[in-house]
Order: sequence, then structure tokens, then C-alpha cells
Amino acid sequence: MTQRYDIEKTPEGTWDIIDVFTGLPVVEVGVPLIDMPIEEADDLVELLNCRDREQREDT
Repeated sequence: MTQRYDIEKTPEGTWDIIDVFTGLPVVEVGVPLIDMPIEEADDLVELLNCRDREQREDT
């Protein structure tokens, strides 16, 4: 199964979480998941992909 979310490095050296299906930054509870340190972005993208995988398996 294709992972829906990935991280992308910004020119400033921070990281954004991107929806690979749309190419846009992810917004979670009204907060764009952008300009994060790599550790935070990596942890969040793992959680988002896990949640997405569970939701797609349930349908």
C-alpha cells in the first residue's frame, strides 16, 4: 500500500509534511505541518501514515 504522507526539506533547512496524493502540505486540526525539525516531522509522518493505513483497511 502506498504511503500517503512524506517529508520534504525546505530551502531553509526545515521539513514539511506533504500529502503525496495532492502534493500539498498537510493541515491537521487547522495547523499546517510545516517548518519542523527532522525528528518531529519524521515522528508525525509515521503516525499519519499509520492512521491513514488503518482508515483505508477499515473501508
